[in-house]
Amino acid sequence: MALEDMLKLIVAVAASFGSGAVIVVVLSKWLGGLWAARILQEERGKIEHQLSELSHELSLAKSSYDHYLDLILDYYKIFYRHYRLCQRASGADAHKQPDGSVTFTKDDFFNSLDTHLAEWSDREGKIRLLLPTPILGTHMEATDAFNIFKRALKEFDTSEESRQAKKNAFLVIDSVKGKLEQQLRDFLRTERLLK
Repeated sequence: MALEDMLKLIVAVAASFGSGAVIVVVLSKWLGGLWAARILQEERGKIEHQLSELSHELSLAKSSYDHYLDLILDYYKIFYRHYRLCQRASGADAHKQPDGSVTFTKDDFFNSLDTHLAEWSDREGKIRLLLPTPILGTHMEATDAFNIFKRALKEFDTSEESRQAKKNAFLVIDSVKGKLEQQLRDFLRTERLLK
């Protein structure tokens, strides 16, 4: 069939339907466009609603992260202060002060212990409630390790055996500190944030 014959056939079919067919086609196209616009508008509305919910969730997560960051930094500051006190008591029996006086690390430790315990008890409820479960478990390990060190230091009598017990007790604290620091980094995602 030649091109001329095809055009005649198309014109004949269109003429047989008449102008009503043209109106129906135009209206169909217009209605189809209107429905498509409405569907797109509904989908856009759903997507915008989901975006606003995600934005709200993100702001809550950021607020929660900021709160956790403050809590964990405060918690770790207290932990580290006590760790350093134990480290000093473990590393030496006494320190000579600039004025020539001698401070015994055992006495220094027990004199500072009440202040430390008051800080812990002040924050213990918040720590127990808000620390993630694995970190709370490590916190309990740290508490046990600190208590073992305290007993070893209380029994310290300058003998080599008691000196070694004191050092061994501190090594447990140091090990728990490493574990705690890694868990806190993982929780706060500091390694990923710095990359």
